[in-house]
Amino acid sequence: MSSDPVVMPERIGDTGVLRWPGTWRVYVATRSEEIRADAERALTMRDGAGQLVSVGEGIGTHLARAETYARSKHGIRRWLTGQAVEGAWSNVNSATVMLYGVLPTAELCARAPEVVAIGRAYLPGDDPRLVHLQTRLAAGDLGENDRPLMQSVLRAAYTAQALETGRVRSFRNLLLGGVVMLTLIVLGVVAVGVIWPDAVPMCGDRSVIRTQGLMPARICPAGGLEPSRGDVPLVALVGMLGAALATAASLSTRSELSTRYSLAVVQNLLKAPAGVATSVLGLLILNSGFVPGFAGLGSQPAILVWAMVFGYGQQVVTRFVDQRADTLLVAASPLTPAAGGARAA
Repeated sequence: MSSDPVVMPERIGDTGVLRWPGTWRVYVATRSEEIRADAERALTMRDGAGQLVSVGEGIGTHLARAETYARSKHGIRRWLTGQAVEGAWSNVNSATVMLYGVLPTAELCARAPEVVAIGRAYLPGDDPRLVHLQTRLAAGDLGENDRPLMQSVLRAAYTAQALETGRVRSFRNLLLGGVVMLTLIVLGVVAVGVIWPDAVPMCGDRSVIRTQGLMPARICPAGGLEPSRGDVPLVALVGMLGAALATAASLSTRSELSTRYSLAVVQNLLKAPAGVATSVLGLLILNSGFVPGFAGLGSQPAILVWAMVFGYGQQVVTRFVDQRADTLLVAASPLTPAAGGARAA
């Protein structure tokens, strides 16, 4: 059996400073260097190193691929599909699993709590592999024979993590599609209001004081007595102001969990066109006489205030989106344990 030390293969690709934006690229590059250093140290310490040449080459190949993903520029298609992020992290995770196959026994046992923590974050509490490893750890009799068990727990946890982050990414893309579609719809409504002001009536009906003959029958958002091209755009702008206030208020209670993808920006983007939609629809409902006991909007400030209130009220609709986003982020975060016997759907 050869006793020559095994040297990790040279990394391939660009090894210079990261040129493209993205914090995940820094994490991948840093983690890759840590794994490479641990693997080189472990391979030089193990006896019978000749049997570990293929393992060292495999780790080096995975790390080189991860660094290639991290150091390359990627377009919108790869951003939407997550090819760059998932490609980098899947290779880092595979290299980590392989690293546990060459660590010295003492270091392997010392890292068992870390493996258990990763397993608890992504695997059901009753997963037999995780339960077995926890039992062995509690008994304090971990040894060389537990190496495959640790690798199995890690491999299963990383697979579950990929599934959960994939759900977050799919929901992010779904939200982006919703933002684009709703934005196009509200832009169409605003355009119709600009071209044909009478088609989207935003003017208030002074039904209470009209009978007394003291004031004109109508007052419009732009201040005129007849519908104008500026009515719908002004209502849309005030509705977005209300949505912005709601967004600012929600930021004080929102806690961003640690995941590969962020939903906060897309969630906030959705609130702007939603605020426009609710403000326009709300004023249409008020002016239609559909609300019992409502006498009409008697002044320009009243119209604009109601538009802002309806824009703020988009929270009633978007809170369901926020709740779903929170559920997915909790399931994908390594900081929260797996819920019950299965991850959140």
